Amino acid sequence: MPNGWVHSVIDLIAYGRPYFGLHKKKDKPHEILGSNHRIVNHDWYQAYGRLWDFQDPFPSWLKESIRILGNEGGAEKVEEQMAWIDHDYIDRIWDTISAQEKKYREGFFAWILFNPEILKEWAGVDVLYGRIKRLIDGHEILEYCPELKSEYKRLCKYVNAVKENDEVLKNVIKRYGQEQNRPNFG
Repeated sequence: MPNGWVHSVIDLIAYGRPYFGLHKKKDKPHEILGSNHRIVNHDWYQAYGRLWDFQDPFPSWLKESIRILGNEGGAEKVEEQMAWIDHDYIDRIWDTISAQEKKYREGFFAWILFNPEILKEWAGVDVLYGRIKRLIDGHEILEYCPELKSEYKRLCKYVNAVKENDEVLKNVIKRYGQEQNRPNFG
């Protein structure tokens, strides 16, 4: 399973918010159950092979239930539900890749996190000014989200601490930075 911070960076990219607390809550049973923690709070993970697979990870009935949730509870409830579900999807993907591939992916997500310009241009998340690009009624807007700045700082502080204790991760992040700065002759 990926570290909670990986889930949070993915959510920052996908939804504009890291939902760090949501992932911490979802994986809390890990403290007691260890690697068996996915029997609690991981219903979508458990439903793999019965209700979904990698060819259809988010079936139409699930999309419809999320749409209904949005009509009743609003966009924030939808994003939280989607983050809750995609946590299990990402866990399943993580189960299929090698330890080396996991480290490369961690490095990529940490590198993205530490590059606010890329988050802004690529993902539409302006972590420095607390704004998220949204599509509302066919129009792109920058939605102000004041808590985003502190959530981003908290996540960066956490990932920095992880990085400082992991030489491999530190080197992978450094390598991503070098590749980014390479001239393009094509």
